[in-house]
Amino acid sequence: MGGYHYLVSSLPALALDAPPPFTPEEFRFHCQGVLSKSDLAELDLLLADRAAEGRSAFSKAWAAGDAQVRNTAARMRGAKLGVEAKPFLRSHPGYAVWLDKEVADALAKASPLARETGLDAARWKFVEDLARRDSTGLPAVLAFAVKLMLVARWAARQEEAGRGRLENLVSQLEEHAASSGAADFK
Repeated sequence: MGGYHYLVSSLPALALDAPPPFTPEEFRFHCQGVLSKSDLAELDLLLADRAAEGRSAFSKAWAAGDAQVRNTAARMRGAKLGVEAKPFLRSHPGYAVWLDKEVADALAKASPLARETGLDAARWKFVEDLARRDSTGLPAVLAFAVKLMLVARWAARQEEAGRGRLENLVSQLEEHAASSGAADFK
């Protein structure tokens, strides 16, 4: 247990609604030379969204917890829309009852933004719980990486970027409509 006291104690605090202090790639660079080769490989799998391939208990638990969040959300959304969720479900070991409750609470919120925030808050809580198992070791480093990826994803969802994506989609629709022979689309 332990082993990365200095690295873990030097990590900044993160919040979903605050900009990340650095990118996940920059974090990986900072870990080079500090983490053992096998632990750095574990971090690489996590950053590549391949935690299920990891060897550590943290990576396996994180992959299972994230799959549970996605499965619960798929079942609830499918039930609401009258769509069978089974083709979208992924098997995973373990089950956390409280995590399903967190997902259900998140999906009960009024706006899509509040629902997505709630889902990531559930992931955040889950990963913090995993990090407590070894608060100065690899689990704490990997938990920080997961939280940093969540924060970076939210930072990328800025209004300007969203507006730009919307304008791009509208332009593509207009071009497609024009090339399909549709009358004046505008």
